[in-house]
Parts: sequence; C-alpha cells; structure tokens
Amino acid sequence: MEGVIGAGEQRMKGVVNRKHFKVTSLASLAVAAMGLGVVAGTAGMAGMAAPAAAATKAAPVEVKMVTVPKYGKILVTAAGLALYYDTANKPGKWACTGGCLTAWPPLVLAKGETKVTAGPGVTGLGTVKSPSGTQVTWDGKALYTFIRDSKGTVTGQGYQKVWYVAQPSAQASTTDISSSSSSGSSWG
Repeated sequence: MEGVIGAGEQRMKGVVNRKHFKVTSLASLAVAAMGLGVVAGTAGMAGMAAPAAAATKAAPVEVKMVTVPKYGKILVTAAGLALYYDTANKPGKWACTGGCLTAWPPLVLAKGETKVTAGPGVTGLGTVKSPSGTQVTWDGKALYTFIRDSKGTVTGQGYQKVWYVAQPSAQASTTDISSSSSSGSSWG
C-alpha cells in the first residue's frame, strides 16, 4: 500500500515506522496474515504489543486516580494504564490519526455505552465524538493510552512536546521525556 502520511502520523516518526510497501507475493501476504509484525503501516514495531482485540461484551470504561512519585496524582484506566492527552488536538481537528492511533490508542466507550465511570476523586470526565468512536475526555481533552506503557509505567510524558499525562491535582507537567530517565516513572 502506498499512501500519504498525515500530520498526526508524521509526528509519530520513531514510534511507528511509516514505511509503506506493496505486497508483491502471496508469501508476503501469508507472513503478514500470520501476525509476525509485518502488517502494512506497522512494520518496524518490534517489541510493541498490539492492543488487545475488543471482547464481545466490553466492560464499562472506568477512569481512576493513582499517585505516582514523579508526577503526583494521575489518571489511569481500570487496567492501570496511564492516560495522556494530545495538545495538538484542536476543536473539531484530530491531530492523532492513522498510524498514530496504533501508538496512542484512544480511550473509547464500547458501542452502546453512553458514560464513563469516574473512580474516587476523579472529576471533569466527559465524552466527545471522535473518528475512533465516543472518546473519553478529561477537562475537555481527549484521553489516550501509550503502547509502550504497561501497568504502573509513565513513558510517554512530553513525547514530541505534545503528549502529556493527565494530572488532575496540579497544572500538567510539561517535562519532556528526553530530559527524564529512559524508563519513565513507575508505580506498583
């Protein structure tokens, strides 16, 4: 497949390799179908786990608050993944599209769900219609997770100077990850 890289995809260079290629043989197609990491638009993502496929009956989306030594109180999913917002998003204009959404999966409600559940102390949650579905917002900012995070880690803080962890207890930190430790921050 050959295509044009959108603005949201362009700023994700380094996280998702955007090399587009043509499938020239059935063997190449078979390798891609086997899920060996050679899928159009995601080649070069070795070491990054793809988001799990949605279950038939998805659990309601819940946003919780945890305290992290480096960042203070932050918002996380029910599974413990840190939540981020993209400062490049503008009203009615989504900056993260295409391959960017592979690296930064949006927090969306299951089809038919209309509200997000707020854990203790969490305020300011809402939803907005986005290209990905009904996306959860915090203080009007659409929320995302980061593919390189696992439960208890914050590794996307300050990425490309547009991605920041949702911090309800203080003005969001704008510390760039390049000035912090390479492992980010973690909690148990």
